[in-house]
Amino acid sequence: MRYIVTTVWAILFTMIIGFIASALTSMDFNPMQSVIIGAIFGLFFNVIPYIMDKSVKAK
Repeated sequence: MRYIVTTVWAILFTMIIGFIASALTSMDFNPMQSVIIGAIFGLFFNVIPYIMDKSVKAK
């Protein structure tokens, strides 16, 4: 469940950032592009703990 919540929050934050950035640069807001980028970042942040855990040796 936490993976889904992390991905959803990443998508929401990316959409907000994309909306603000498009207003500041006077470009069109593309919500589908924001959803794709947010999903990629959300999945990436879900995988980071596994990568970090395997890189550190337990004593």
